Amino acid sequence: MIEWGNNWARAINFRKHNNEAFAGFFSQIGRLYNVHHIWCYKSLQDRKETREAAWRSPGWDECVAYTVPLIREMHCRVLAPTEFSPSQ
Repeated sequence: MIEWGNNWARAINFRKHNNEAFAGFFSQIGRLYNVHHIWCYKSLQDRKETREAAWRSPGWDECVAYTVPLIREMHCRVLAPTEFSPSQ
């Protein structure tokens, strides 16, 4: 988890310019070594463009290369915020 966290700290810097990072959590009790990221985008098109821009950033691919071997399974969900969500 420490290795993942160190790479995540470097990687998040490549995604700061779009302000899409909303929250990140990981567990050290219960179901161990689970990581949850919450990213906010204006639209699915905005998500696509932002993710593509990250891949064009020098260094992003290196961070991904270090973290991918640490992943056993990954899930992606697209959620719509509730009317009282601060992410709107």
